[in-house]
Amino acid sequence: MQGIIFNALEEFVLENADMEVWNSVIEDSGVASGGVYTSGVSYDDSEIVALASTLCNKLGLELNEGLKVFGEFLFSFLVNGVSIELRDYDKSQSLLADLEDVIHRDVKRFHPEAYTPFFEYLPSSESKGELIYRSKRKLCPVAEGLIQGLAKYYSQKVTLSHSQCMHDDHDECKWDVVFS
Repeated sequence: MQGIIFNALEEFVLENADMEVWNSVIEDSGVASGGVYTSGVSYDDSEIVALASTLCNKLGLELNEGLKVFGEFLFSFLVNGVSIELRDYDKSQSLLADLEDVIHRDVKRFHPEAYTPFFEYLPSSESKGELIYRSKRKLCPVAEGLIQGLAKYYSQKVTLSHSQCMHDDHDECKWDVVFS
């Protein structure tokens, strides 16, 4: 997992709690890095899981719900902190359709060793479509939160119906998506 995701988690904790909580999450999770993350460096995936699990336990949140909330925050963090060119997109559906060819391509250009999840948006109408997500990490709640954050960025509402999940022995997750 790229360090920028860990940086986002730290910022999320600082905005929603404080440094004391972040420090205790690092200490209690026992992560190998000691909680020091550089944005362009890759870290073991187990660290993000340990940190998120520890944080949710501390805050009394169910893990999947906490991951969704973090995913929504992550979208705004990435948009504000990384040079993602969004001027060409006027709505969520447009960006989703180009995600792999534009955003993830740029990630790979700057960080060739980075592992990125796969997203594919298959529109069935102007406001509806199917979203496909594949990742060895199986962080579908984060993906769902990212889509919520995307819709919020474009001042849209989105309804997601998780019709297929990798946690149920499928190769990919699928959502029926409706934007308004």
